[in-house]
Amino acid sequence: MASRQRNTRKRPGLGLILPLALVIAALQANVPASANTASASVVAQLARVLQESPLPMRSDFAWLAVTQMAEFYSEEAARARTESRNTTRAREVSQWAAAVDDYARKLAVLAESITTETPIGISVAMDDTVQVYIGRQPVILTEAISGQQSVYEQRLLERFCTLYICEDLLPDLESGGLAIPATVASTNEATAYWSFSQHAGPVCMTADGLEFQFQQLSGLGEKRAACSRVVAELSELAKAIAHEQQRGVSIRWDMLEILPAPAPGDPQRVMLAARVEIRLALPMLVELPKLLKIVRPWLIARVRGEDYPLVVLNAEHLLGLEHSSTADTLNQRYPAFNTVHE
Repeated sequence: MASRQRNTRKRPGLGLILPLALVIAALQANVPASANTASASVVAQLARVLQESPLPMRSDFAWLAVTQMAEFYSEEAARARTESRNTTRAREVSQWAAAVDDYARKLAVLAESITTETPIGISVAMDDTVQVYIGRQPVILTEAISGQQSVYEQRLLERFCTLYICEDLLPDLESGGLAIPATVASTNEATAYWSFSQHAGPVCMTADGLEFQFQQLSGLGEKRAACSRVVAELSELAKAIAHEQQRGVSIRWDMLEILPAPAPGDPQRVMLAARVEIRLALPMLVELPKLLKIVRPWLIARVRGEDYPLVVLNAEHLLGLEHSSTADTLNQRYPAFNTVHE
């Protein structure tokens, strides 16, 4: 994991095992059995792969799983309060919701207690029951969200697969009704993936060799959006230049330049040689001339159909995001939370 600031204070005694049983029992009361039988096969398969994975990967999985569960319990309590308002059961449900909210807060505190040194264990029983151990504290991940277990697991999968390329972890995935998100499993060169390591920090990368390394964890939502736009525009630029070459146009790479559009809303002007230009919608790249110069070797290779790994350091500066910030402290810790509401 990246060198993020983590809470290293001693974890409080949360006593989650008994409350867990009580909350789950309460949540599952009066819910048809069919609502709690969503397949856990995808999460179970992923958990089995992660059992022997490096600690940073297990920590990411545990943090995401427990934080996501806390969110779902909070949502469940809020939903119950709304649905029971002005009914004879309002007081009873209010007391129950308060207990669920309290448990959700304890789960959130447990997740936030994870440091780079916290022991993390993952176990999968014969019946596909998945537990994570944060220190010595177990949390059951399967059959824990009444009526929404499959939604919980799909969202967990999406968030984890934003950090790690799950098609490599689960090449023979049997989905059991869930699926690796298309934006993660795709091999499209224009797709931006995210990685998170102790040495490189947040990294936006593509299947065709581009790697943007960011120094700061703040503003990851904005950085994700900016990187996705830049990657898409670079891909379109490479395709357009290749098309022009096939038409017999001689490219002067030293003269490659993107100029502002003649009028608002028009595509930008791309200079390929003296008095040779094309029009292409590149609204972000036109503002980033230094980046275009840095990625020129990659562009040349892409136009030739060759591979060219290129690492772009200090991407915040080159993408004009040095002063970006976010009020969401979760985004500052883990890039997976950039996809919460996308």
